[in-house]
Amino acid sequence: MTPVPRRVTGTLQAGLALERRYRIIQMIGKGGFGAVYKATDERFQARVVAIKEMSDAQLSPQEKTQALQAFRHEANLLVQLNHPNLPNVSDFFEEGGKAYLVMEFVEGQTLENIQEQAAGPLDEKQVMDWAFQLCAVLHYLHDRPQPIIFRDMKPSNVMLAADGRLKLIDFGIARVFKAAGVKDTTLLGSHGYAPLEQYGKGQSDTRTDIYALGATLYDLLTNTVPADAASRRVQPANFLQPRQINAHISPKVEVIVLKAMEQEPADRYQSALEMAQAILDTGLISQSTALNTIGNPLQPLSTFKPSSQQPTTPQGFATASQPAGPVQQQTMVPSQTQLAGISRRGLLVGGVLAGAVVLGGAGVLAFTRSQNSVSSSQGSGSTNTIPLHFTYSTEKADWIEAAVKAFHQSNPTINNQTIQVMLDPHGSLEAQDGILNGSLQPTIWSPASFLELNQLTAAWKQKNSGKEILISTGDLLPKSLVFSPLVFAVWQERARVLQHKYGNIDWPTIHDALILKNGWSDIGGPAEWGLVKFGQTHPAQSNSGLLSITLLAYAYHKIQRGLTIEQVRDPNFLKYFSDIEGAVTAFGRSSGTYLTNEVIQKGPAAYDVTTTYENLVLTSSKDATSRWNQPLQPFYPGLNIVSDHPFALLQGSWITPEAREAARKFRDFLLTDEQQRLALKSGFRPTNPNIKLTEALPGNPFLASAIQIKSQIQPLAQTPAGGVITELLKQWSDRYKDAPTALSSTFQEQKGLI
Repeated sequence: MTPVPRRVTGTLQAGLALERRYRIIQMIGKGGFGAVYKATDERFQARVVAIKEMSDAQLSPQEKTQALQAFRHEANLLVQLNHPNLPNVSDFFEEGGKAYLVMEFVEGQTLENIQEQAAGPLDEKQVMDWAFQLCAVLHYLHDRPQPIIFRDMKPSNVMLAADGRLKLIDFGIARVFKAAGVKDTTLLGSHGYAPLEQYGKGQSDTRTDIYALGATLYDLLTNTVPADAASRRVQPANFLQPRQINAHISPKVEVIVLKAMEQEPADRYQSALEMAQAILDTGLISQSTALNTIGNPLQPLSTFKPSSQQPTTPQGFATASQPAGPVQQQTMVPSQTQLAGISRRGLLVGGVLAGAVVLGGAGVLAFTRSQNSVSSSQGSGSTNTIPLHFTYSTEKADWIEAAVKAFHQSNPTINNQTIQVMLDPHGSLEAQDGILNGSLQPTIWSPASFLELNQLTAAWKQKNSGKEILISTGDLLPKSLVFSPLVFAVWQERARVLQHKYGNIDWPTIHDALILKNGWSDIGGPAEWGLVKFGQTHPAQSNSGLLSITLLAYAYHKIQRGLTIEQVRDPNFLKYFSDIEGAVTAFGRSSGTYLTNEVIQKGPAAYDVTTTYENLVLTSSKDATSRWNQPLQPFYPGLNIVSDHPFALLQGSWITPEAREAARKFRDFLLTDEQQRLALKSGFRPTNPNIKLTEALPGNPFLASAIQIKSQIQPLAQTPAGGVITELLKQWSDRYKDAPTALSSTFQEQKGLI
């Protein structure tokens, strides 16, 4: 039998029929990975399609076999795709020794063509509209049950169709037709648009697409291809910030582009959903525009489910993987004559807080929160039970306890075994230390933010010869459960005085108030209020304390990103730093217990202003008012960092495959509409876009008329590099490691201390 001659890529002639169905009209493009043809579908003669022919010229016979196997696998995935920003993929086949993909033919212009015609930077508002659409399609691809990484976002691969909608026109199977390798290469991306991980510096993941999208926006806004990632690493000066090229770019848009293009994946937006929200928050995309363009302002991303906030598997495919009751306490404010010769903190602790028991040092706070809770030790449990040991940050205790109760009532099972969630609340940084030293071995950890996850990952690798502690690929990668910004919690009477004096409440005005010699009387308050008193949790044990010192550093230096070790060591900053930290009455061990069992119990006489989470202020307002006849009110820092409460599955030796599947089931339960509404009632901002802050729910604290809520939290500060965080904590510890620490009243009662 005479063998069929192997075709040469890009040589199909007009009139040729492929698969006895698709008749070639003309070739419309050719590149390193193959050729694209315009054709008619003979089965539906009015239908015009695009056919992508894959090139395998550079592959060995063995590699060609592997590439075809991968093609069949991934083409099966692509045929299932259905998204308005993707051309519909309808068929795939092999013929003449070549692989072909059939998709919708899109009439329009590429963004590269549009830019060439403009001969200069494109309109910022238009580019942000496009960016919003591209976030939509990237999230859809990343959030598939078997996630797909595009890997080659750039203006020439994006088509603007006649209806104004963008389409990705060069996605899919090209990446499987490459020589095999352990790491990605520049073949899987384009210079200027590809991040370092595509230069052999690691494996690409969903954040690779975030970088490429940022680079695409950079190009469209400046008419300049950004310096390639490898060059940036060697010569940082080669990379010009967008506004250096085009001064008409707004600062808020530049921030989005630069965050997307951060060299370290952990510093970029961790999902397309997160980036889409940042674009909406600029105000350049109105809710009505988003609605008209997409169909729902927060529904561009397929169903806009809570996004995977960490990378998918490198190959782009998924793998298996009640607070204590009030304690009455008398406090006395010393007279001004008693102030002489007494340090500020000595006065506040020894005078205002006289009678309170204070324990310093590290120590682990362990207690039982409810009938659902157990200690963190890993008991074997019943053979008919799958125990899920869940360590979580204390500020979300009320929601988690209620959600777990509902979860248990649903009788969840895996392989006829009942899932039993074992609750273990801890401060975020305290839990991180416990996992590192082995005293905690949870199945799931949900700290206040991804900051703690990143710190744990780095520390665990260093301690365990590069081994991973978190499952960070596929459907079991960490996902955000809820959001909560940091706020200043200020007693209403105090807030009125501060606002009358300073106009707003933020770090600079709080600093000025804290250093006043005569305290409240210097700014129009009653003399009996004494000095202005500050409250905050311990930065080395609690996330809200760490965020507090991070934000005050940013506020002092008047920057939003790029905080350096040198800036932390600046003597003038350290003086400012000490003015604020030295005014803390007593540092809390964990955010949840600190506000409810310390700040609210002791009241305005002990704490005038406290940094904490928005949800805690909202849900404790009634308690505060009933105790002190005035509410605690939230005031938002001009620059914020939102805690995103990730749900992270550990992969320690103590975790079974059944526990992993049980954890997935529990996570998905927490992200349902019903449980996200429950989170809303606990003062959290849901990650589920189906649930709005203004939802008419009984007891929705965001609708409380007495409290002004900021609907959009912007601008956001960049999380500093690990070395900067370490230096901040060192400077804090050098000064305040022996400072008084407030234990929760619950703990003190249990130990017989009060």
